[in-house]
Amino acid sequence: MIDDELRSVVTQFVAEMLNDSRCESILLDVGEDARVDSDLPVLYLDVTGKRYGCTLNIVGGEYSVTIRNTGTNETITTVKGREGAWELRELLAEIKTKLWGDK
Repeated sequence: MIDDELRSVVTQFVAEMLNDSRCESILLDVGEDARVDSDLPVLYLDVTGKRYGCTLNIVGGEYSVTIRNTGTNETITTVKGREGAWELRELLAEIKTKLWGDK
């Protein structure tokens, strides 16, 4: 599994999404990195709202987030980082704003 510090942030985010009626779908997958000779832990999370969707990938201690328009499946923004749990928590708060915002 992913780093304990990142895991707690993602667990809280998933719990919030599961309890939010605006969340239309959520997919969570964990395992090991598919790259050859790699046993890095991986987390894949996809959350979809009415207008926007978000995909979060964490491989080892690095993460990337993509926000997309659900109508066109066009990527709006992609963020990559490795700064730790605090930055990921701020990023997920931003994602919630995007997912449920009207902009």
